[in-house]
Amino acid sequence: MNKKIILTFLIIAIVLPVFGMFKLPRPEGYVNDFANVIADSEKAKLNSIILELKQKTGAEVIIVTLGSLQGYPIEDVGLEIGRQWKVGQKGKNNGVIILVAPNEREMRIETGYGVEGAIPDSKAGRIRDNYMIPHFKTGEYGKGTILGTAAIIDAIAQEYGVTVSGNYTYRNYKAENPNHDQSNPLFNFIFFAIFLFFAIRHPRLMLFLLLTSGRGGGRSHSGGFGGFSGGGGFGGGGASGRW
Repeated sequence: MNKKIILTFLIIAIVLPVFGMFKLPRPEGYVNDFANVIADSEKAKLNSIILELKQKTGAEVIIVTLGSLQGYPIEDVGLEIGRQWKVGQKGKNNGVIILVAPNEREMRIETGYGVEGAIPDSKAGRIRDNYMIPHFKTGEYGKGTILGTAAIIDAIAQEYGVTVSGNYTYRNYKAENPNHDQSNPLFNFIFFAIFLFFAIRHPRLMLFLLLTSGRGGGRSHSGGFGGFSGGGGFGGGGASGRW
């Protein structure tokens, strides 16, 4: 009996979200600089290319900088932002979240289901490595965010067969041989193996936990910003990084 109790608590600790405790701020628009690391002129540039992409494709790219992750993994925070704010078009789930936490020195590109063809995990990792992390290391958060956003917008525009005329020329700024910490594939394998084990041994518990996690925090985000398009279909695709 004790063994079953321990196993139950272990799977709950691994899978069950506790996002009700995470203080997610209200969205302010497509550029949400809560950490105050992006200059106004850079925000204007970002808003311009993001809006042009949305007008031509319907895809939504949002930027979020946070002063603190409150102790949560950045992957979990990215998922919660996408699901609660409902980024991307409803039914298409073509949203992307660029999340930067300067104090923890972590970043995340979170991709919705509908853009995973344009931005698979490998491509998100290259954008992170070549255009974002090198500038974050030197404290150039605005520049790294612009370059990463421009690369993401370019990939989505190509997938839709359109051109974003105002997009930033990022290719000339590619960093050679970037060097930074990357996610450990062994850890990912171990996590998946544990998840699969409990899914087989305790299918009813797993179903309950997954259904519960999909409900989100249910906060209301009324305010000056009208909100996003009502998507929110995110499954953990993208890439994370530290510097």
